[in-house]
Amino acid sequence: MRRLTATAALCTLADGLGVIAGGSTWYLFGSVDREESGVADIDLLILCRDADQADRLRSSIDLDMLGLPLDLSLMTYDEAKEAGAIARQRARKIYPN
Repeated sequence: MRRLTATAALCTLADGLGVIAGGSTWYLFGSVDREESGVADIDLLILCRDADQADRLRSSIDLDMLGLPLDLSLMTYDEAKEAGAIARQRARKIYPN
């Protein structure tokens, strides 16, 4: 799957989740983001306002909806900052634009 295809599908998903996704920030990383051949999954990091939002997103997202398994990582903004998650994963912000 190409980066642009995955990004468009994930942004459509986020928009479709409405208020559940409100205030979250979505990042693509890994082999799809790097446009490598032979990818096995789509790596997605979602930063959430709090643990409740992470739980709602986790239960609302179908991990098999895109033809490749979605490897979903959910963190609060504070957890991501403490772990340096965005830099460590070399993640690319895809939502909101």
